[in-house]
This record gives sequence, structure tokens and C-alpha cells, in this order.
Amino acid sequence: MAMRKILLTLISFVALAALVACGNSNNSNPVPTAPTGGNSVGFSNSNLAGTYVFSGNGVNRTGNNFALLGAFTANGSGNITSGYRNVYTDGSRAVLESVTGSYNVNQDGRGQVFLNGSSGQAIYQFVMQSPSSASFFQFSSGADATGRLQLQSTVVAPSGTYIVRLDGEDSSGNIYGAIGGIAISGTSITGTIDQNDNGILDNSTSAPLSASGTLVATDSNGRGTLQLSIAGATHNFVYYFVSPSHIELIGTDGYSLHGYADLQTSVSGSTAAFTGDQVFSLSGFNSNGAAVIETGRFTLGGGAVTNAVEDYQLGGNSSSSYFGAVTFTNGTYAASSNGRWTAQISGSQASNLVGWQVSPQQSVLLAWNASSTNAETGTLRAQNTTVTTASITGPYAANLSGFNYNDPGYVELAGNLDASGGSLNGTIDSQTPGYYNTNVAASGTYSIATDGTGRSPNGNIAGVAVVIYTVDANTAYLISSDNTRLYQGKMVSQLP
Repeated sequence: MAMRKILLTLISFVALAALVACGNSNNSNPVPTAPTGGNSVGFSNSNLAGTYVFSGNGVNRTGNNFALLGAFTANGSGNITSGYRNVYTDGSRAVLESVTGSYNVNQDGRGQVFLNGSSGQAIYQFVMQSPSSASFFQFSSGADATGRLQLQSTVVAPSGTYIVRLDGEDSSGNIYGAIGGIAISGTSITGTIDQNDNGILDNSTSAPLSASGTLVATDSNGRGTLQLSIAGATHNFVYYFVSPSHIELIGTDGYSLHGYADLQTSVSGSTAAFTGDQVFSLSGFNSNGAAVIETGRFTLGGGAVTNAVEDYQLGGNSSSSYFGAVTFTNGTYAASSNGRWTAQISGSQASNLVGWQVSPQQSVLLAWNASSTNAETGTLRAQNTTVTTASITGPYAANLSGFNYNDPGYVELAGNLDASGGSLNGTIDSQTPGYYNTNVAASGTYSIATDGTGRSPNGNIAGVAVVIYTVDANTAYLISSDNTRLYQGKMVSQLP
């Protein structure tokens, strides 16, 4: 059974009540309307200039997962002068092609990229967080995908310890997730990995699996290959260099995998040193193919997990089940000198966690629950609990991926929202099954709790209830809170 990862790491969220009935909706015209109007934030074509790595994943209409990865050069005036695009599906289809094209950037950061290659044209609707990053969804009548654009720095050879995150399926189509630390030195890779294959952790929480491999240096476009063997299973990847601290990965063999690796900058190094308030976001599936999404927060201190609460949803055949304000009990954790840590939590859907620190302020997560044989991956961020409703102000970039049970099918969205005094107003572009919607006005409300948790159950966007968890004044995670929409994401401050 083909699975789909609900979210990548940099997606954001705005829920839509009935967009298929408003805006510039169309189920036959293959080209969406260019973004116009919206809030005056200060973006233009000149903000998209340089070489950008683009990466994403999704599912096509035949039910096959696919992942895309490449790089293009934008000239700052609307033209894509060169680039490459890789696409791999679990239906054994592979594409490697040269691309050129065009783009446009609206004043509120929304825009479009048109990439033309031998396989045809690919269209990405995006919203920029800054000139160095954007979130996008692929406009297509035959596929759904979300992803991100990242400005590439001068290409150098990756070197150091990287924290890797992989998602997708194994060669039998079962759910798969893995995280770990790998050391890259020249062409050699060594490290340790925690992996969950079909809802079963392949190691104990005290003994991650050994990993080794080789890396081939990038070409002038920042494209290279690497091979990683985990407990005897060898995986082949194409990677694109974004910066010395970040590379993007896409699998090229029987496993349908995609992911990334971040340079580890520092670690807390011990249970006593790894403390403080944390926000997490997780998504994945159980072994029956039901989607699971979770967003929440907790406090770490002295080996105890306290002040913990989460909201999660479990997908079904015709609807999802929403579980709100689930309070954790009896949580414990332990951290080691290499930045790996584990937690066991009673009362949580993800009752077992393994984390690898990129820094003390950021970790990647692998979660599982033996009773439901689920596999989830995600991120953990240090939380500023002093954020208030007034702190959330100014323009925010939003991007969505999820599933709507009212009008069954996947939903993708990119948009700009201006936040002020508990109100949200802006413009969005979206895609639902058979329809695209551009330049649609959107509004909503938010109210950040004052109890120090950063959780607010009172968010409402375009008529859809959401729960908000603030990381800080620049970032907020959200999760839908009804049984008909399985949505999850975040909002990120825009800086032109």
C-alpha cells in the first residue's frame, strides 16, 4: 500500500473551508493564475536571485509516492537560466533532466516557478519567507507534493558530523523512518542510525545501528551521490549541497526515501544539561496505512518530562479522529554525549522518542508506539514561553499539506497572512483534487495562552478551528482540530 508523508519540515498551515467554490478555481486550465494583489510586504522578482535547491515529496494519482530534488538558477528578473531536476517514484520511474524556465514573485512573497525539461513542464506555487527560503506546492492535475526552495551558497565538500532524517517506504512499500548522526570525512561516512521499518524499531533505545558509506563530491551544480549502509542494508542517494550546514537527499534505489542532513554545531552532552521548554511536530503512519499527526510541547529537566500536552489526529478510511489536549504523565528522558537522547512518555500517542540534536535548540525526532506499530518523524525546537498574542505581529508566510475528508483528497497551499492583535488577513493560493485556487482572500483569529505552554485551542482560520503552539514570535506550529481535516503546519515571519 502506498504511503504518503503528510508534511515535510518547513511547511506551514492555513486551513480552507470551501476554497473549491471560491477564488479563481479551475479544473481544466493547466496553468494557474499568477499571484496578484495581497498585502504589501516588499517582495519582487529581484528577491529570487541566485541558485536555489528545491526538494519535495508527494503522491501521484496512481497512488505511487514520489520525491523531487534539484537546483535552478534565477537571474533576479524573472528567468530561470539553467538547472537540473531529479524525480524518483516507488513505481520505478526516474527522471534526471536539464531545466530552464521562468518565475514571478508578487509583492506579498507569493509566486510561481515554471521549469521546462524533457519530461514536460513542472509548476511550483510558492511563498517566500525571505530571499533565501520559500515553501511551495507542485501544481499538477496528476500529483500532489509540497516542498521548499533554499538559496545555495558557494559549493564546498560536506565535512563534519551531520544529523540525518529520512522518510518514506521500504522496498515492500512499508512505512519507514530513520534519524541519526553520520560523520563525513573526505569520501568516507561512518555513524549510527535509529530506524523504524513498518512500525517496528530495529534496535533497542540504548543501542542504535551502525552505519557506514561513501560520498562522491558534487559537480558544479552542487549535485553529488552517496551510499549509506545501515545494518547490512545499502541505500543509494543523490544529494544537493545547500550550504556547509545543510544538504538535501533523495533515494535512487528500491527504497522510496527522501530527507536531509544538518551539520551538528553543538550538543548539550548530558541529561543534566539538556533542559528547558520544547515544542515538537511529528507526522507519519501506522502499519495499517492510517496517517498520524501530532503537535505539542513539554519541559525537560533532571531526567523528567513535565508540563506536557499535545494534540493529535489519527486518520481513517472516511474521517480522522481528533484527540485534543492530551496530557502526558510519568515521562522520563536521558541524553548522551553525542547528542542522542531518548524519552519514554505515558499518555502520548508517540510513547517512545529518539532524538538527535543538531544543537541544544533543535533536534530531529523518531517516534513509535508499540501498541499501534506507528512510525513518525519530526522536529523538536526550544520554546520561548513568554510569547503573547501581541508578540505575533506582522507578515507571515504560510504553506499547507494535508487531507480533507469533506471533499476527499489531499490539500496544498501557499500564502501570506498579516497578523495583528489576534487577527489574520491575507491572500492564499491552493490546490485540491481537480482544482486550483489563486488570489483567494483569507482571514482568521488567534489567541496565545498565558499559562506558559504556548498552546492555544482558540485559533480559527478561514472558518476552520486550529490549535496553535508557539515556538517563538517568528514561528508557530498549528494542527487542525476537527474530524474532517487532517492538517498540520506552521507560520514563519517574512523578511524581504
